Amino acid sequence: MDSFNWNSIKKIPQRIRKDREFIGFLGRFLSCLIVFTIVYESYLWFTEQQRELDWITYKVSELSHALAVALGVANCEFSCFMDGCYIGVEGKMINVLEGCNGLKLALVYSSYIIGVSGWKWQSVVQVIVGVIVIQFFNVFRIGMLVVLRDIGGDLYFFFIKYVFNVLIYIAILFLWLIKPYIDRALYQDVN
Repeated sequence: MDSFNWNSIKKIPQRIRKDREFIGFLGRFLSCLIVFTIVYESYLWFTEQQRELDWITYKVSELSHALAVALGVANCEFSCFMDGCYIGVEGKMINVLEGCNGLKLALVYSSYIIGVSGWKWQSVVQVIVGVIVIQFFNVFRIGMLVVLRDIGGDLYFFFIKYVFNVLIYIAILFLWLIKPYIDRALYQDVN
């Protein structure tokens, strides 16, 4: 019969002290993600109870429509209903739903920033800049999809399935990678 190894139990406090920084990050990240998700889902529930489309999806759709028009999509239409917005030329419309507004990715990004840095004003600045960058890429993605859909062919399906999903994740990865440089710039202003 194997005896229980009490030495491993005695080492738990040492491991917790050793991994305290990671445990703190994980706690801040998960708690922020849960709180942000609850707030966002409550917002969606409220707009649904009002029988309205949420404002964020509407704005992303409106800006995507403006981009498509600026890029030369003739007769580009824009209409919104409670279930989403439709952008494009008749017969080639793109349906922008709540999940297309990029906010869930922005919530994960924001939780990561606060998880790493904590609740500091520099973190809030990074969250705001990050959400704007993510939304910019999202508007660009949807606007370009409207253009590709108008042009026709298989490019639209290739871009919607592969290129634009990778592009928005690369934008988030890029934001994560430049975080130390942003920290350095923001903290130099304080000192």
